[in-house]
Amino acid sequence: MAKKIPPEMAELSVYVDKRLKLRFKLACTAQEKPMSEVIGLLMKQWLETAETPPEPKTQPGQNVQD
Repeated sequence: MAKKIPPEMAELSVYVDKRLKLRFKLACTAQEKPMSEVIGLLMKQWLETAETPPEPKTQPGQNVQD
C-alpha cells in the first residue's frame, strides 16, 4: 500500500552515510521529533544563508556607500 502524502508536502530522497543516518534517527527519537520535521527545519535554516545576497566586495581604499 502506498504512503499517503499530504497535498502540501513532497517526498525527498537522499543518500547519506549509514552511520550518519543512524545517529540522526537516534537523536530525533531521543527528542521525540520526526526526522522529516528536523530535516525541514535544517533546510530552512540553510536557505536563509544560501539565498542571502553576498556582501559587495570593495577594493582596498574604496568606501562603500549606503
